[in-house]
Order: sequence, then structure tokens, then C-alpha cells
Amino acid sequence: MTRRYLLLALRLLAVLNVAAFSAGQVAASDMPGVVAVVPGQSVERIDRDAVYLLAPSGTPMNAAQALAALDAGDFSKEVPSESGASLLERDLWMAIALKNTAGDGQGDIRRVLGLGGIFVDYPRVYLAGDGVTPTEILGTKAGEGQPLVPRYFTYIRTQSFDLSPGATRIALINTHLNDRPTLGVFREGELGSRQIIATLIKASFTLTLLVIGIVLAVISILTRRWLSFFVAIGFGFVMIQVDTSLYSTAFASTPQTGRMVWEIMTVSLIFYLYYVFLFACQETLSLRKYPWLGVIAILLPLPLIWIAINSDATTDIIWAVYIALILHAVTIGMKLDIDPNLRRLTMILLLLCVAAAILVEPYYLGRTLPDLTVEYIRDAIRLTAGFAMLIVVLVDVRRSSAERVRLANEKLAAMRTQAETNQRLLDMERSYSRAREAATRRKHQLAAASHDIRQPLLGLRSALNNESGSLSTGLQARLGEAIDYLEHLTNEYSDREDSVAAPMKPDEAYSLDLIVRAVGDMFGSEAQAAGIAFTAASTDCQTDIPALALIRATSNLVANALRHAQASTITLTVEHQDGCVITVRDDGQGMDEATLSAVQTRGTKGTESDGDGLGLAIVHELAHRHGFTFELESSPGHGTAARLILSKA
Repeated sequence: MTRRYLLLALRLLAVLNVAAFSAGQVAASDMPGVVAVVPGQSVERIDRDAVYLLAPSGTPMNAAQALAALDAGDFSKEVPSESGASLLERDLWMAIALKNTAGDGQGDIRRVLGLGGIFVDYPRVYLAGDGVTPTEILGTKAGEGQPLVPRYFTYIRTQSFDLSPGATRIALINTHLNDRPTLGVFREGELGSRQIIATLIKASFTLTLLVIGIVLAVISILTRRWLSFFVAIGFGFVMIQVDTSLYSTAFASTPQTGRMVWEIMTVSLIFYLYYVFLFACQETLSLRKYPWLGVIAILLPLPLIWIAINSDATTDIIWAVYIALILHAVTIGMKLDIDPNLRRLTMILLLLCVAAAILVEPYYLGRTLPDLTVEYIRDAIRLTAGFAMLIVVLVDVRRSSAERVRLANEKLAAMRTQAETNQRLLDMERSYSRAREAATRRKHQLAAASHDIRQPLLGLRSALNNESGSLSTGLQARLGEAIDYLEHLTNEYSDREDSVAAPMKPDEAYSLDLIVRAVGDMFGSEAQAAGIAFTAASTDCQTDIPALALIRATSNLVANALRHAQASTITLTVEHQDGCVITVRDDGQGMDEATLSAVQTRGTKGTESDGDGLGLAIVHELAHRHGFTFELESSPGHGTAARLILSKA
């Protein structure tokens, strides 16, 4: 993806290069050779009307010789080109004719020449004409007999000179081929005021952009976005580098010092932007996978240091700056930790700003536009890039803040839900603890009651033995069985260790007729007294389930039917199926599904019942303990049927 973006950007730059260069060549070929100087007006970018002469290599040429070559027609409108040897070894002469177009009687007009550029060495400016020997006019003298000192570093002004009405003067500029300046002719004092205004505007723009860079850096630190922090620092670095010439003009003592400051800041910017790109895109470029490729990528920009120190090739460094800016835009578009759509939008805006900045370079539209116009365009480009970055980051921060608020609300809601769940669990645990305490107390009460009941039972058994002679054999047997049943019940609720042992089974299977007869004897008299027809019928079906468990279960079912069903008939039967089935059926009022489900829970009873709600729960417990099945069917108005399904013996 990175390679594709780079190829597209380079192709765009190549197209713009060819188109702008062609347009510049056509425009230059149509330029007149004499600049008309009108009273009350200034003329910018008069260098497009200049003619050029490249002095022979190693041959010095003074102003008089240059003027003679101009008269001989050796100058050309085509800008000379040179390759191979150092550009600083070749002197370039520029000549421009300035004519006062005012009529006679209007008086002389006073003008100054302005030269714009980043100079390795100061150019030398001469004024000739009307048979006068060429006179150097650049800058002001520090004292009588002292050399001329230029006023500025990046935009040099000359001494003022007079032009008589109709007179033509020739300006000769001696510079290096690589330092070809832009030219303008201004009214006296106008150049300084314009520079002051431009400097103030540029300073305000730079201050605004630095504030934007600081805001971006602070936002990046607060949101812990470290790549965004490095990008913000790079943005501020770009803004500072753009005004390097301003700092050089203010603080550099010589053009060489100013040039060195510009080169140091510019090359440092290139290295910073390039290495931020490598840091952000190291995974995309497989730099960790192939260490040798990473070493090559790290060393790739080092030749720029040699270029800056030895060749003074300004164009090479400037192109490296634009390539670094393109890489910075790619870094933002691909790796900046913001919303992907905002990343792409930012990258497109920044690439457009880079393309616009290239177009106003002196090699392209910068040759056809006034200097101050170019500066204003550059400042507008910088502001566009800066505010685009700021707006995009603020929008993303707003979106991120909204997302964080949403996540915080969701987390808070989850914490509330968890707290409610924990509270419910705590309440359930407390309820369970209270239930266990109640069950323990009940168990202890039952154990105490069992102990208290056991003593009267012993007395009853002793009395039964003493009266055995006066009782019939059948009555004596039934009373003995009843006492045995009560003793078994007291042992069930005793808290002695031997009472909780595994239920004992008889050595041999027995007939369920024993269960039917025992329950029939227990409830026959009660049913007759209540006017209920109670029938107990059995077959010879055998089981090995303890008799006491079946007697307890069956007696609870019959007792429920007698006391709570409001029945007129109750039947107790035993049937052969796949095992034995004990059925207690009544024709009472019955129950709906909700009531039927509720009454099988311990402690729950029907609306008409005056019991404790324990009978059916006891049956379920006995079925679970001894391995038989308990089923209950009922419907309103059709009675109830309870079944104990026993496995074969």
C-alpha cells in the first residue's frame, strides 16, 4: 500500500514538473527585453525579462566585460544549464534594461532593485548606461571606503538610483548559476514596508501554526497516541523550517552562516520525517522481517549530508524536503491512530498542499508570480494543512470521547447489574443460611420429640405384653404392628448416628398385600366415620423395598385423600405392570396444574387444606431414597390419582 501511494505521488509530481516547465518556457520566450518603469508604480518579477550569460569556467569576468558582451549580443534569453562541475564555479551574469517612460518635464524618479533567493554568496549588482562605467549599487556602505553591506539575507535591496525621463539604465547582476535570484524594481522605501508587512504576516502565520502543532502534541499526550505525538512534532518542525530564512536573516552574520543554518534545519527536517515514516511503516515495509532491508532504509538519506556540505545544490535538498513531506502524508494516511476515513481525508489534503507548494516553487509558477504573492500562497497552504490537521484530530478526539463515554456507560451498567446480582446472591445465601438454621432446629426438635415419644412407646409395648392374655390374637398383632410402626418413625427422626445409616432391606422379597392390609387397618375406621367409602384391594405382587417406607408413603397418600380431597370414595389398589404399581385414587374436587405443582413442594398446601403441607414432600423424599417412582395426576372436578411405581424384586 505504501509503495502504491509513493508511486502515485511521484507520478503526480513528474506530470506537474513537465507541465509547469513547459508553460514557463513558452512564457519566457514571449517576454520583452526592456522593463518600463512608470512613475508612482513598482514592477515585480522583472527577472522574466532578463537575459543571461554563463561566464567561461575558470575565467573571471568583471562588470565592464559583461557590459561589452551584452553589447556584442552574447547574452541569451534562455537560462543556461550546467551539469558535472560544481555550480559554484560558474559565474552567471543577468542583464535587465530599465526605462523611465515618463515624458519630458516630469522629473527624475528614484528606484531600488530587490533580489530574492537563498544565496550561498552575495550577488553583485551594477548599474550602467549613458556611457557611465558600471557602478556597484548593492547595499549600503558601513563607512567611507568600506565595502557595501547587503540589507537582508533572503531578500536583498540595492542602493537607490535615479532614472531621468526617457532614460534607459542597464542593471547587471553577477551571481552563481545555482543562486539565480528573482528581481523587482521598487519605489524608494516601498521594499522595506512590504517586507515588514510580509514578515509580520508570516510571523503571525508561523505562530498560529506552531500553536496548532503544540495543541496536536498535547492532545496526543493526553490521549496516549505516541505516533500522533511524533507526527505533531514533525508538523511543528515543518512550520519552523519554512521560516528558516527569516531566522537566518535576523541572526546570521554572513550569507555562508545563513546558508549553513538553512541546510542544518532542512536536512534535520528531512531525516526526522523520513525516520518517523520508517518507524510507522516498519511492519508494512517488512523491515523487521528483513534486517538488511532495514539497514538500507536507515542509511538511504545519508547522502543528503554530503550534498549539503559539498555541493550546495539547493534544488536537490528542496526536492528531498518534498519527498519527505509526501512520506509524512503517507504516514498520516496509513498509520495515524485515528478513524480510517479521517486518515485518508487528511492524507489527500496534505498531498494536495504539497503539490500546491511545489507549483509555487521558483522553478515553476514561482517564476511568473510576484514574490509576495508566492509567500502569501505558501502561507495559505501552510494554514490549510495546519487547520486540516487540527480539525481532523479534534473531530477524532470528539468521536473518541463519545466512544469512551459510551463504553464507560456500558461498564457502569454492567457494574450495576453485577452489583444487583451479587445482592441477590447475598440475599439467597442469607435465606439459605436461615433455612439451614431452621432445618437444624427442626431436626433437633424432631430428635427430641422422637426421644420423648420412645419412652411412652416402651411403656405401651410393656403394657401390651402384660395384657396379652386378655386380648385377642388379632388385636394383639395389630397393636404390636402399630407400636412397631411408631418406633420406626421415631428412629427416622432421631439424631443418633445409627439412625442415618443406609436403609435396610429385608433378606427376602415380600408381598405388597402386607402394605395394603396395614394401611387399610390404619384408615378403615376413620373413613367409615367420615362417611367415605374406602376400598383396599391387592394382588400377590412382591417387592424388596423396605415395608416401612412403602407404609409411610401409602399412608400419607390415603391420609391426604381422606382429609383434603373432599372425596366420597377412595380406592387403594396394587397392579401388575412392568413391576408393581400402588395406586391411591379419589373422586374429590381435584386440582389444576398450578396447584398440583405447588402442593408437591415442602410446606405448600391447598387453599382448603388445614395440614402442614408435608405429606407429598415426604412421599417424594421416600421415593428418591428407596428408588421407586412417584406420579400424581389430577384435574378440577375429576379427582386425583397417586401412583407409586416399584421395580421388580
